[in-house]
Amino acid sequence: MQVEFDRYSLKLDGARILVRSGSLHYFRLPDASLWRDRIAKMKQAGLNAVDLYYPWNYHSELPGEYDFSGVRDLDRLHDLIEEAGMYLIARPGPYICAEIDMGGLPAWLISNGKVLSRCRSELGFAYSRDFMQATHEWFSRVVPTFAGRSNLILVQIENEYTLPAPLSNVPHDLMDLLVRWFGTRRLGAVIRSRWMRRLLRTADTQGIDDRQRGQASPYMRELYDKVRELGVGVPIFHNDLSPTRGRQMDVDILALDRYPVTDFTRDWRANPSTFDSFRRDEAGLDAHRRDNPGFYPELQGGWYDGWGGAGYGRIREQLGSDGIDNATKAALAARATLWNYYVFCGGVTWGYMGSPDVYSSYDYGAPISEAGRVGARYEAVRSLNEFLQPFEEDLACTEVEDVPAWCGEHVVTRQGPKRRYVFLRNASQTPVQVPTPEAERSELAPWETQIRVYGEGQVLEAVSPRPPDWTEPRVPEIGPLPALERWSFSGSSPQLDPSFDDSAWSEVPDANLRLGAMDIDDLGVHYGFIWYRGTFHGPLDRLLLDARHCWAAWINGIRVGADDQFRNTLGVGPDGARTQRIPLAGVAMNEGRNVLVIAVESLGHNKGFADDSRNPRGIVKLDTGSTRIGWRFRGGLLRGESGMTPVVAFEGVARTTPVDVALPHGWSEEPRGVGLFETTFRLDGVDPQKGAIAAVFDPGRGKANLYLNGWLVGRYWPERGPQQRFVLPWGVLRPDEENHLAVAVWKRSDRAALGHVRLEPA
Repeated sequence: MQVEFDRYSLKLDGARILVRSGSLHYFRLPDASLWRDRIAKMKQAGLNAVDLYYPWNYHSELPGEYDFSGVRDLDRLHDLIEEAGMYLIARPGPYICAEIDMGGLPAWLISNGKVLSRCRSELGFAYSRDFMQATHEWFSRVVPTFAGRSNLILVQIENEYTLPAPLSNVPHDLMDLLVRWFGTRRLGAVIRSRWMRRLLRTADTQGIDDRQRGQASPYMRELYDKVRELGVGVPIFHNDLSPTRGRQMDVDILALDRYPVTDFTRDWRANPSTFDSFRRDEAGLDAHRRDNPGFYPELQGGWYDGWGGAGYGRIREQLGSDGIDNATKAALAARATLWNYYVFCGGVTWGYMGSPDVYSSYDYGAPISEAGRVGARYEAVRSLNEFLQPFEEDLACTEVEDVPAWCGEHVVTRQGPKRRYVFLRNASQTPVQVPTPEAERSELAPWETQIRVYGEGQVLEAVSPRPPDWTEPRVPEIGPLPALERWSFSGSSPQLDPSFDDSAWSEVPDANLRLGAMDIDDLGVHYGFIWYRGTFHGPLDRLLLDARHCWAAWINGIRVGADDQFRNTLGVGPDGARTQRIPLAGVAMNEGRNVLVIAVESLGHNKGFADDSRNPRGIVKLDTGSTRIGWRFRGGLLRGESGMTPVVAFEGVARTTPVDVALPHGWSEEPRGVGLFETTFRLDGVDPQKGAIAAVFDPGRGKANLYLNGWLVGRYWPERGPQQRFVLPWGVLRPDEENHLAVAVWKRSDRAALGHVRLEPA
C-alpha cells in the first residue's frame, strides 16, 4: 500500500481517506483476549485505525533485556489489528507520556549519570550520546515489529517535545517552595483561572506572524533518520502542544493535540468558548507548513484522574456524549482529516507502572470503559462516523469558503470538490433557532454542533445527527458471583523483628552511605516499595528523614513514625518535599544493638514532561546525627515482589500462622508492618464474554496492594481515594479455575483495617 499526503489528507493508493483512529493501551489490557475485544468494538464504532503507544519501560525493565512475549507480544497484537481490517498508527517514543512512570522511559536510564533524557536541558537541546545509544537500541528492537506491516499508515517520533523544556523558565527552588506551601491543587486552581487562561490564550495567538516558525532539532532529525533506516516508509509525524509555538519541523507531518475540557470542578457547558481553541489551528498550521493535512493525534476521548480526584464516573458524565461530539466536529471545522481519540479504550495501570498523578484505574471516561463497556459517548462516535462515511472522500479535501455568516452560531463553511459543509454551533445550554435556508433541523439543541451538507444546486443532502442523550453505561448481567466470605489473615513483615536474619538482603555500599545516595534508583530497585533495615548500637542521636512518597519507620519493631510526602499531585515539576523530624522521646532503645526499619513506597517517577523524572524516590535524605548505621535493603512490599509489573509467587511469601477472619477486620497490635488477607474463589457458570468483574472495597484504613493470582492489579488508598472499584482483567482472572485474591494492607496506624470486599459486575 502506498501512503502519500498533501495539504488535505492522507492518500492510500491514490484514494483520499478520513483517518478515524482510537488509542489502545495494550499495556493496560494484560491479555490478548482483551485486545481482540477492544479492536472489534473500535471497528464497530466506525473507526478505521488503531493507535498504539509502545512503552519502552514495559518491554525493558533491565538494560539490554527486552521482553516481547505473553502480554507483551507485539506480533500477536499487530496480527489482530490487521485481521480486523484496521490501519495501524505506531508511536514508539522513545518518550510517550501516557501517565506512566517516566513517560515510558526505563528507570534504569537514571543509573547512568551521563544520560540526559530526550537530549533536553534547561537551555535547550543538549546531545546525550548515552541516551541516543540506548534509544537506538530500543528502536532497533521495536520498530521492526511494525515497520513491514501492510496496514501501517503513520509513525510518530517523540511526544509533545519542545525546546526549551516546559516550565524551565521558573526557578526549581521557587516551584518546590510553592508546591510545599500551597500544594498543586491550589496552584492548579490559579493556573486554571479565567484570567490565566486568557493570558495563555493571548500568548498562544501571538507568533503566527513571527518570522521564525517552528523548531529544528538534531535530536528529532536523528530519531527520524533511525526510523527510516529501520525500514519505515510511511509518513512520520510529531504531536505538538501549541498551534503557534514550539512546533517540531523535522518530520513529514505536523500534528497537534487538543483537550478542550480538563477542569472538572465546573461544567464546561457554562463556558461558551470551550471549543474556540480549534479556531486558530488551521492558520497556525498554514503559517508553519501549507502542504500539511490537519491532524489531531490526541483528540480528547476523555481525561485522566488522580489520587483524591473526581473519579471516572464523574468525568465520563461531565464530558458527556456532547463533549466528544463537539470536539470531533470542531476538529473537522478546522480542516482535520486525521484524528485519533486519546484514549478510546480505558484500562488498568497494573503493577507500579503509573506516574504519581494517577491511580490504578485508567478508565479515562473513554468511549470504551476500563471494563469494556460502551455507552452514550461510544454511540456519539459511532453515529457521527456513520454520517461521515458517504462524504469521506469529498470531506477529505476542503477549503474555507469566504461567505457571510448566517448568524452568531455560524462557525465556518467549507467547500469540497462536490459539496459544501456548513458548521453551526449552539454554545449555550438552551435551544437556539437559526436562520437556515431550510426548516429541517433549524433549531439547535443545547451545545449542538451541526454539520449541514449541501450538494449540487445547494440542495441539502444531510444534517449531522445529534449525539445521544447521556445515560450511564449499562452494567452487564453475567450471572451469580461468589461471596468472598472466607479470608485468612497473617503478618508478612518478619523483618520488623530485631532478630530477623537479613543476610540475604543487599547491603547499601559504603560509597552510597558517604554520598547519602539511598534512593531507589541509586540502589537499582526503581519501582514500588523498598525496605531499609539498619542496625546501630546505643541510643539514636536523631532521626531526620525525607522519604518519597509514603513511609513508615520502626525501631526494634515499634512504629515511631509514618507520613506521606505527596504534595505534587500533578506529577510534573518539583515534589515540594521536606525533611521531617521523627520524635524519639519515649522510644525504648537498647544500650547494645538496635534495629531501625524504614519502608517507603514510590508512587512512581514523574512522567518527565518537564524533565523531572530524576526526582528521587525512596530515602532522599537521612540524618541520624553521630549515630552510625549499617544498612541493608530489598525491594517489594512482599518478599519475592520485584520490578515495575510484579507477579508474586505467593507460595514463597513470608507469613505468620494464618487465622480465619471475617471482614471488616481491623487490628491494633500484631501483626505489624503488613497484614495479609487472602481468599480463593471460583467463577463457575460466569461467561467472560458478557462483561467484566470488579473487586469492590468498602472503606477501610491503610494503604493496600491488591493481587489477583499473583498479579498486582490495584493500589488502594482509602484515605486519599477515589478508587474503590478495581477491575479484575480477564486473562489474569481465570473463569474455569480457582482464583487467588490477596490484599496486603500496610499498617501505618493503630486503626489499620480492611472493609468488606465483594465481587460485582464492572
